[in-house]
Amino acid sequence: MTPEPFSLLDPWHLLNIVFFISAAVYLPFAFRNASEKIKVYFRYLLAMIILIHETTNPVFKITERGFDWWDAMPIHMCGFSSWCIAFYLITKYRPLFIFAFFWGLAGGGMSIITPDIVLGFPALEYLDTMWGHSLILMGVFTAIFQMNERPFLKDYFYLMVMTTFIFLPVVYLFNIYFGTNYWFVIEKPYGDNLMNFFPEPLPGKPYHLLGLIPAAYAITFLLYIPYLLKDKNA
Repeated sequence: MTPEPFSLLDPWHLLNIVFFISAAVYLPFAFRNASEKIKVYFRYLLAMIILIHETTNPVFKITERGFDWWDAMPIHMCGFSSWCIAFYLITKYRPLFIFAFFWGLAGGGMSIITPDIVLGFPALEYLDTMWGHSLILMGVFTAIFQMNERPFLKDYFYLMVMTTFIFLPVVYLFNIYFGTNYWFVIEKPYGDNLMNFFPEPLPGKPYHLLGLIPAAYAITFLLYIPYLLKDKNA
């Protein structure tokens, strides 16, 4: 099967969305009642797989996708979420889970549905994108189902403040200095995605952020609504 240019409506892509998201949710859920020893093995193995993927992925991007070294670093929100959830599974340091829950689920989920790639299934760049982002989701759901972790409303507001006034300015300045586009704060990502509906960026004027920032905060808040309803009905 020869890879063709990626299309959001490709039947193979639609099937893969269902497969990768279902696997990311089902596997952690299936082991929720396993012995503590098995659950420890599960999360340590998952953390190792995530870390291996994140350390080898820049090499793959440079050698197979033609990325420059500066553009291949794991600084994108999803890459950072991968490191966060991997080290959370090992250390149980809760702030790492909070970042991965909100930004990892939001960014990883969107990247599975609307990946920033050129070729579709079964191209290596397609499979790598789907696999890597599904690992983020699997890590977060492992924390939820097997470690009884959850976010609270104060966590959402704290993370949004940290993102707005610390993370986002630092990433923006990094992009300006090195000519990169991490977090897509300089330019829109390639392909069809939610940002198609936002204003077009101009040199030095990232107008698309006027739509991106409110949309990102709204999507991450939607992730918290099930907990909000649960707490309200408790």
